[in-house]
Amino acid sequence: MGILLENLFREKCPMPVKSLFLLALVLVSGAVPAQTASLDFSQARLIAHERVDAIKVEKAETDRRRSEAQSARSLHGPRIELDAKQIWGEKTIDFGSINLGSAASSLLPPGSALGPALSQLRPLDLYYEDDIGGPRAAITAELPIYMGGAINAKIRAADEAVYESQARTQAKRDTVDVELATKYFAVQLARSVERLHEEMLDQQQRELKRAQRFEKAGTISRLERMAVEVNRDTARRELLTAQTNRRVAESELAGLLREPSVGELKTPLFVVTDNIGTLESWQQKALAASPLLKSVQASERMAREGVTAAKAAWHPKVYAFANYNLIKHYLTIPEPDWIAGIGVKFTLWDNKDRNAGIAAARSLVTKAQAAHAEASNTIRTAVEKAYLQSSREREAYRLTDSSLALAKENLRLREKSFAEGLSTADDVNDARTKLLAAQVARRVAAYRFVVAWAMLNAVAGDMNAFEASAQRKTNIFEQ
Repeated sequence: MGILLENLFREKCPMPVKSLFLLALVLVSGAVPAQTASLDFSQARLIAHERVDAIKVEKAETDRRRSEAQSARSLHGPRIELDAKQIWGEKTIDFGSINLGSAASSLLPPGSALGPALSQLRPLDLYYEDDIGGPRAAITAELPIYMGGAINAKIRAADEAVYESQARTQAKRDTVDVELATKYFAVQLARSVERLHEEMLDQQQRELKRAQRFEKAGTISRLERMAVEVNRDTARRELLTAQTNRRVAESELAGLLREPSVGELKTPLFVVTDNIGTLESWQQKALAASPLLKSVQASERMAREGVTAAKAAWHPKVYAFANYNLIKHYLTIPEPDWIAGIGVKFTLWDNKDRNAGIAAARSLVTKAQAAHAEASNTIRTAVEKAYLQSSREREAYRLTDSSLALAKENLRLREKSFAEGLSTADDVNDARTKLLAAQVARRVAAYRFVVAWAMLNAVAGDMNAFEASAQRKTNIFEQ
């Protein structure tokens, strides 16, 4: 499958076909392709969401809480149990003895002939002993009717726990997305800088060949040619550094995506030229959509359900019950074949302080309210910081235009002067170095904008908007 996918991207296949192939592969295998020959940011984001272990942890926690919530919804239903046991025991009844003769004689008329005969009867012992051992099997059922609101509170709290975990999972995805944007576009920056240094080295190689020709012709001195050679070697060292930086950046991105290596990246560095909105609009968006705030809000609602559950300890419990004995042969006289009824239970004294339990639950509500206020303040501050950084870096990128234009013109004049013998090799090298610095500064400004822009969208809880913004036709792209 990996070979098929690689061949697909190597061939000149229309992008819609490639996209459909990727989608089909995801649906069939349940995962993203292990390797892709080219990767845009959207594909990289999909891969990261599927493979980053921190997101898997949050997903597993959400699944656990969802199962617990599903389990809690059956608390309103009956609990039916089969109770089977073998018992050993006996029952003894002893009411003493009774003299039937004396009792009967007292009821006869005086002088009755039966009197002497009855008086001869022996006393009767009222004593009974029975072996009650044997198997017992019964089906018991209990149905809660009123539990003081404890069941409903537990169900709602379980649902809120799911919402909290889902928000935490989304917050983790946003965090991973920012990390991905930082590393993805760091590779683009490193590759772009490497290409600039390769061009610089090519220019220095050509300059060295020209200087060697000029030296043979006697136009420049040997010292001048050696200076050009030193500049060429310096460019070569700087290229090696740029190559190392590129490898490090690729290694970090590959590690995040759980890939052995990184291929072509299709989404270039970009700067948004459209209106990015106001700080107030971003803050309002973040307060409405931030997964961090949603998580805290769910925790607060969950704490309030805890107060309701704690108060239920003071309420009576009403329930219906039933018992049906399956084995009747060994039942004693008091044991019924079946029994059913309704019961009411009220705890008069508990070994736990119920008022203290309510106070503890209310403390959790206070804690959640404070966390909500703190999270709101943190989000506002984070949005303001990311917004100001995005605006600053976008303006910094715009301001590189003049530096870049000056550096290009300076290099053109220096090269022309060097060809006419009016400038030295060092003058030309300085001009090239300044142009390279201006080009690198322009790309670094674009990279810093992308990172700040990703952070702003992540804090606002809308990384999908960042993904869409990377494809705008009005953007300025840096290759």
